[in-house]
Amino acid sequence: MTFSSATVASVTSITVEKDIFEYAQAVLGNETPMTIESFKHPNCQRDVVDFILVQRALKLGGLSVEFTFELGNYDARNLKLLNEGLLLVSFDTIWLEDAKQYADNVFISDPLIRENEYFAGVFASPKHITTLQNKISNDFSNVSIVTSSAWHADWKTINALTPKELIDESDWIVMAKMVSRGWVDIMLVPFTSNPPYQYQGDGYLIQAIPNIKVALKDSRHFVVAKQHPLGKTTFEALQSGLKILRQTSFIEKAYTECGFLNDQVDAWRVISH
Repeated sequence: MTFSSATVASVTSITVEKDIFEYAQAVLGNETPMTIESFKHPNCQRDVVDFILVQRALKLGGLSVEFTFELGNYDARNLKLLNEGLLLVSFDTIWLEDAKQYADNVFISDPLIRENEYFAGVFASPKHITTLQNKISNDFSNVSIVTSSAWHADWKTINALTPKELIDESDWIVMAKMVSRGWVDIMLVPFTSNPPYQYQGDGYLIQAIPNIKVALKDSRHFVVAKQHPLGKTTFEALQSGLKILRQTSFIEKAYTECGFLNDQVDAWRVISH
């Protein structure tokens, strides 16, 4: 899962969510981030595509760095580490609204997901989908929802949709378990590649409520630590590589094949403030 060069200039550690790393290994199979061409895999999702695209872009941009991976639960900590120069680059894209708060200390890449390009699904326990579908009209005033206040695009969008109750939780898997068990009605999640659009893991199963989607009006970017010794070089390589991937439509292909950009839900009703 690491990439290397004939002239490796440095080795640096990257913190990655354990489940995303494992999904990425399944999606890659015998391929590498540089050779993979298909993202049509049941374990593929936006985070996995991010993980692969950042490595591909850096390599295409000529960066000679070898990455090792520390696995754990780093969602809440990675921005802090990047801000302090203790983590070189995010292997997970970040909403621009979030990234801009750290603009003094991080470089912000060109967008991977452009503004107005992304719609989230409204996910619930499969047992409650029919009931909840009838409760959701033009807002969330009749349902409870869980998200993280650290995700500013989600938080802002959901608040504008006036939920009956909004629960703040930082851990995605905990959110999924709360929804799966019916403790909370819904959560916003990217679509998967195929209906019925489900996520399943240890202790949770959630599924998209049909014919409803939510517009999240922001763009997603990688960020690079300005204070890291390799920061400037890494950012320049990243930008060069992303331009190549954009020109060849590889970015759109990857996110579409994994379901994050999903033309199968084009006709679904949009809930928007």
